[in-house]
Amino acid sequence: MLLLAACGESPEASGEEGAVPTDTTLAIILADLHLADARAETTGEPLDSLRALAFAHHGTDSVAVERRLREHSEQPEDVSALFGAVQDILRRPTTQTP
Repeated sequence: MLLLAACGESPEASGEEGAVPTDTTLAIILADLHLADARAETTGEPLDSLRALAFAHHGTDSVAVERRLREHSEQPEDVSALFGAVQDILRRPTTQTP
């Protein structure tokens, strides 16, 4: 599945909804959300469903991710590093077939 191609198994996913992601997992979640947006745009699949799948895979929700992003927004260098990590994840070749 293309949406989860960037992530693999999330070590921080405890199965507990709303778990606050670590920086590494946050970057992976953001990459997955970007892929969900792209997939919804190209296939017409419902974006909300694809995003919900990404959050569930990582054992978190949009509220916890937004909270973590707000924390990062107070430190511009953190935001830059975080989005650099997201770009690195998105640039990785995948081994899955379409």
